[in-house]
Amino acid sequence: MKKVIFLFIFSLLILPLSAQFKAKMLFNTMDKHHDFTVYSADEGYRYEFNEDGQEGVILVQKGSKELIILMPQQKMAMKAAKESPMSMASDPLQSYKYHEAMGILKEVGKETVNGIACTKFELWNKENANQKMYTVWLSDKYEFPIKMVNHIDGVEGTGMELKDVQPWTPNADSFSIPKGYQVIVVP
Repeated sequence: MKKVIFLFIFSLLILPLSAQFKAKMLFNTMDKHHDFTVYSADEGYRYEFNEDGQEGVILVQKGSKELIILMPQQKMAMKAAKESPMSMASDPLQSYKYHEAMGILKEVGKETVNGIACTKFELWNKENANQKMYTVWLSDKYEFPIKMVNHIDGVEGTGMELKDVQPWTPNADSFSIPKGYQVIVVP
């Protein structure tokens, strides 16, 4: 009996950590390909990237109405509303969440994407029932989209997909602006 109680308590301690992960994100938008490393935890998620020699980090804290873009080489942080054009262009999840409010989400089945069990959803426009806006494969385990296809912009292959998902544990400052950064608020 003691063994069963110990295993139950141990599983309660481990379960919250299982939803934390890091993965490679392949993000295609406006005929441009981006490679990000995405980190997700209870506090939120972050993307790290290096494009044309420019390092960057996108921070999205749960419960915050802002998206933060860090530019480590300049020691600068830009804050913008999650629904701003800059936020939606930088973060495929923010674009999806913005459009989700204008659509009707329909569950269309279960599928496995890159070894992860997902529920597949389609987001249809409320105003135009014939317009599919997104197809999303949401992982129940990670509570995060593993794959998204954006049908709005009309460009074939627009969307994102996670690969090489692995467990990850954040440190205390994974979702905060480092000390000494200049903070700019973008309207």
